[in-house]
Amino acid sequence: MKIRISITLAAAFTAGIALVPMSAKAICQQQIYADYSFTDGVNTLILGRPNITTPFAYQASTTNPVISSLIFAAVAHRSPVFIVGDAASCPTPPTTVPIAGMQLSIGNILQIFQYP
Repeated sequence: MKIRISITLAAAFTAGIALVPMSAKAICQQQIYADYSFTDGVNTLILGRPNITTPFAYQASTTNPVISSLIFAAVAHRSPVFIVGDAASCPTPPTTVPIAGMQLSIGNILQIFQYP
């Protein structure tokens, strides 16, 4: 009898989880070399390329002053950074000849990691 109750409760719990709508948080992850950064005192924007020969750049932004400081340090040393952004979908580079200067958005920065 206890086994039937356990199985019934487990099934009900599993069905409840399956029926509850969950928010899907999209993320975009890119590793870039920090080429440029801009700030207006509130928003900070980082621009970077995956390698030196890439004609397009990825961009991401933040309002977090701690992340801004890390961005400025990465740009000063042109360090590689790994960015996790909140873009609805990761921008894919064009398969044809990309437009020089094209910027693909990673979205707002959720996390950033600087490589040594």
